[in-house]
Amino acid sequence: MALPEMALFAVVVGIVLAGLLLAARPLLARLAARNIRRRTTRVVIVVLGLLVGTAVISSSLVVGDTLSYIFLEDVYVRLGAVDEIVSNEFGGQLFSFAETNLTQIRADLITARSPVDGIAPTLLKVMPVRNVAGNKGNQQITVMGLNASYEGAFGPLTTRDGRSVDTGSLRPDDVFANARAAADLNATPGQNLTLFYGTTNQTLVHATVADIVRDEGTGSYERRAILFMDLRRAQSAFSENSSINLIRVSNLGGVVEGVAVSDQVTQDLRISIVSHRLIGLRVQEAKASGIAQAVQIGRAATELFLVMGAFGILAGILLIVNIFVMLAEERKPELGIARAVGFLRRDLLTAFALEGTFYAIVAAALGALAGLGLGYVMIYFFDRLVPHGDVVVTFHFDPASVITAFVAGTALTWVTILLASWRVSRLNIVRAIRDLPEPATPERSRDVLIAGLLTSLAGLALTAWGFLTNTGIGKIPGPPVLAIGLGIVAASKGRARVALTLASVFDLAWILTPVGLLNQRTDNVSVAFVMTGIILVSSGILIAVFNVSEVLRAILRRASRGAGRPVLTTAVSYPTEKRFRTGMTVAMFALILFMVTLISMVQGLQASSLDTFVRQQSGGYDVIAYTTSYGEIPNFRQMLQQNFSDRLFLGGWNGVSSASVLPAKVQSVGGNRSYDYTLWGVDNFLLRSNGYGFTRFLPSFVNESTGLREDLTTRESVWLSLRYNHTLAIVDRSAAGPNQFVPDESRLQIVPGDGIRAFDAAGHAVNLTIVGVLEQALQFTSGVFVDQDVVRAVFPAQERYTAYFFQMDPTADVGAFRSDLERVFFPYGLQTIDIREEIGRAFDASQQVLTLMEAYLGIGLLVGIAGLAVITLRAVVERRTQIGALRAIGFTRRMVLSVFLLEIALIAVLGVGIGVALGIVFAYKVYLVYFADIIVFSIPWDRLLLIVGVASIAAIASTAQPAIRASRIPPAEALRYIE
Repeated sequence: MALPEMALFAVVVGIVLAGLLLAARPLLARLAARNIRRRTTRVVIVVLGLLVGTAVISSSLVVGDTLSYIFLEDVYVRLGAVDEIVSNEFGGQLFSFAETNLTQIRADLITARSPVDGIAPTLLKVMPVRNVAGNKGNQQITVMGLNASYEGAFGPLTTRDGRSVDTGSLRPDDVFANARAAADLNATPGQNLTLFYGTTNQTLVHATVADIVRDEGTGSYERRAILFMDLRRAQSAFSENSSINLIRVSNLGGVVEGVAVSDQVTQDLRISIVSHRLIGLRVQEAKASGIAQAVQIGRAATELFLVMGAFGILAGILLIVNIFVMLAEERKPELGIARAVGFLRRDLLTAFALEGTFYAIVAAALGALAGLGLGYVMIYFFDRLVPHGDVVVTFHFDPASVITAFVAGTALTWVTILLASWRVSRLNIVRAIRDLPEPATPERSRDVLIAGLLTSLAGLALTAWGFLTNTGIGKIPGPPVLAIGLGIVAASKGRARVALTLASVFDLAWILTPVGLLNQRTDNVSVAFVMTGIILVSSGILIAVFNVSEVLRAILRRASRGAGRPVLTTAVSYPTEKRFRTGMTVAMFALILFMVTLISMVQGLQASSLDTFVRQQSGGYDVIAYTTSYGEIPNFRQMLQQNFSDRLFLGGWNGVSSASVLPAKVQSVGGNRSYDYTLWGVDNFLLRSNGYGFTRFLPSFVNESTGLREDLTTRESVWLSLRYNHTLAIVDRSAAGPNQFVPDESRLQIVPGDGIRAFDAAGHAVNLTIVGVLEQALQFTSGVFVDQDVVRAVFPAQERYTAYFFQMDPTADVGAFRSDLERVFFPYGLQTIDIREEIGRAFDASQQVLTLMEAYLGIGLLVGIAGLAVITLRAVVERRTQIGALRAIGFTRRMVLSVFLLEIALIAVLGVGIGVALGIVFAYKVYLVYFADIIVFSIPWDRLLLIVGVASIAAIASTAQPAIRASRIPPAEALRYIE
C-alpha cells in the first residue's frame, strides 16, 4: 500500500474511532465541545493558522495538475491523431528517403496485425514565404506535402466555414493555408505566394491560396504556420521525386487512447526497419514522449511549490504544537481536578484528541478548499507573467489532489495533536491543581539522556552513510544531528545552555562553510535544500532562545534606572521564561523569512549581474542573424555594403563576423555516448574581435604552420589558436560539468586537453582537442567552436547554415537595423536576435516568477501571525492577575501596553532577524561555492527592508488589539479574575 493510501486509511480509521468515542463516551465529547464553544474567537484563529499548511499542499498539487493538463492538451493539439513518427532525423534536420520505404513498412504492419489505423507519407519543408499582394512574409513557414489517399485516419482539413477538404482536390499550383500561416502572411483565398526554397541554390515556387483551413487536427501539426500541398506537387516543386522525409503513424483508439498501444506499434515499426535494413530511419514515440514530458512538468511544478511551501507547512506544524502546549498550560488546574475526581490519563488523552480532531478535520477541509483558490490565483498570474508560447492556460484540478491535501493536512495535524495530548495526559495531580511547574527529576533526566543518545546515534549513522556513499542527504544533516544529540546528553547533566549553544554554532558553521556537501549527480536538490533551511533556522533559534535572556539581562543591568527600566524588565521576563513557546513562535517567522530572503537575494543577484551576463553571453556583439533554411548567403558582405553604412557598426565592417553552423553529434574520444551539439566554424573576424572569456584553458599549443609550441596567456591568444591549429576546439561552460550547480546529463562533460569527435549523419567526422572552456554556458551560441575552414572542409555545404554577428555603434538604431536586415535578406530566411533585448525579456520573466513565489510564501507568514496572535491572547488571560498586580503597584495603562508590545516586538525581531540574516549568509555560501566566477554578489537592501517592514507591521497589527485590551483591565477586576 502506497503512502497516500495508507494516510487516507489512517484518517478514515481515525474519524471512525472518533465517532465511536463520541457515542461511547458522551461526557468526554461534551468536555471537548465545551472547550471549543467557550473560546470561539481563539478557535477561529487556531483553525485559520492550521489550515495554511493544508492550503499550501493543496495549491501545490493543484498547480501541478493544471500545468500537467495544459501541456497534455497541448500535446493532443500539436499531434492530433499522430502517435509515432518515422524519419531520418539528425541534429534537428530531416533528411529525405525513398517513398518505397513507406510501402514496405505498411505491409509489415498489416502482416503483424499491428494496432494502427493509419500510416501516411509526408514531405515537410521549412522556408521563407512572401505574399505577393500584401508584400508580407515570414521566414519560417512550413510546407507539408500530403497524399490525400492516406489521410483518412488523421482527419480531414476543415475550412473556416466547416467544409472538409483534402490536398487531392487542389489544382497543381494551389495550396491550403492554415489559420496561423494566413495570419502570418496576411493571406486570403486567391492571393499568390512566393516560396523561397533551397539550401545552396535558390528555387522559387509560386502558389495560390485555395482556402484557409482551421488550426485543428493535421491543420495544427506542431502548432506550425503551414501551407498544405499535394504530395506529388511538393515532390516536383522541391526536386524530391519519389522521396519523403516523414512518416506519420496513427494508432487504434483515437487521439487520446491510441497512445496506450504505442509500445507495441513502436516495436513493430523498428522490427520492420531492421528487417529491411532501412539505414538512418528512426522511430519516435512522439505522443508518448510528449505526454511523459507534460506529466514531468506537472510533477516538477508540484515539487517546486511544495519545496517553496515546505517552510510554511513546517510553520503550521509548529503552530499546532504551540497551541496545544498552551492549551495544556491553560487547563492545567482544570485537568488536575478532573484527574482528582476519577478521570484516567486515557480519558484526558481522549478529550484532548477529540477536540484536536475537530480542529484537524475542519482546518484540513477548509485548507484543501482554500488551496483551490490559491492555486487558481497562482495559475492566473502564471498565465500573465510566464512566457508560454501558444500553450493555452486553463485552470484544472484533479479531485484526488484535493482529497490528498485534505488527508495530508488531517494526518499532519492529528499526529502532532496526539503527541501533544499524550504529553498533557502525563501530569501530576497535585502540581496541576496548584498550577506548579514540573520539577527536574532523575526520571526526566534519564529520559533526556536516552533521547540524546538516540539522537547522537542517528546523527552518527547519517554521517557514516553520507560519507561512505558520497551523498549530501547524509552529509548535510548527519554532523548537525550528532552535535545536537551530544548537546542533549550534556543537557541531561544540567548544562543545556552551553552545550546546545555550542552544538548550534557548530551546525551553523557546518552548513555555512563554503564547501559543497551536495552530490550534484545523485542527490535530490529539493530535499537537501529543505534540510539545510531547517538546520540553519533551528540552530539560530536555539542560540537565540538560550542566550537572548542573558544578553538582555546584561543590557538591563547596565541600563539607567529610569522609568523605562521596569517596563523593559517585565517585557523580557515572560518570553525568556517560556523558552519553548518563544522558540516555536520565533521559528514560524524565521522559516518563512529565510525562504523569502533567499528568493529576494536571487532577484538581487540577477539584477546586479545583468550587465555582466549580457557581456558574457554576447561576446561583445549586439545582434545575431542566422539562417535555418539556407546555407551560406552568397556575396553576403557585398550585399551588406550595398544596403548599409559602415557607420552602423563598431569598428566599421570589422564589426561584422560570421560562423558556419552545423548541427552535429559529439562524443568524447574513447566514449560510446554521443550528444547533440552545434559546431560553430568561426571566421577570422570573430576570432579576433569577440569578447568571450574563459574559465580555464591549456597553457600552450602547437602552431601547425611553424611546428613550434606557443604559450597561451591571454583570452585573445586562445581564440587565435583555432586559426593556427585546426585540431583545436573551444566549448562553452555547459560542458564543464563540475562547475555547474546541477549538471545536465544530456550535455558533454569535458575539460581542456580532452579529445572529442564531431560527426554528421553521412559519417563525415573530425577529431578535436579542447583548448579552452568559456566562462559562461551560452544561451544563443552554445556548442563547440572551431575555425571556419574546419567546418567547410569536412562537412557538405547543404548541411550547414550560417550565423552573422554584428557589433553595433552606440548611436545606431538596433531595431531599425534588424528590420532592414531581415527585409534585404528575406529570400534566404535570415532572422535576427537583439541579445540584450532577449536576455532582458528572460530576466523580466524570471523576476516576475520569483516575485510570484515570494507572494506565495507570504501566506506562510499568516502562520506566524496567527501564532503570535494566539500567544498574545493566551498571555493576556494567563497573566490577568499579574496585570492587576502591576497596575496596583503603579504601572499605568501605557506601561502595561508597552510591556505587551515590547514582548511582541522582541519575538518578531528575533524571527525576522534570524530568517533574514541566515537567508543572506546562506545565499553568500551558495554564491561562493557555485557562482563566484559567474555573477556579482550584492544584497538588495531595499527589498529586504520592505520585507522586514511588512512582516513587522503585520505582527504588531495582529496583536495590538489584545495588548490594548490588557492595558484597559481595571486592577480590581484583574486581581479577582477567575477564568
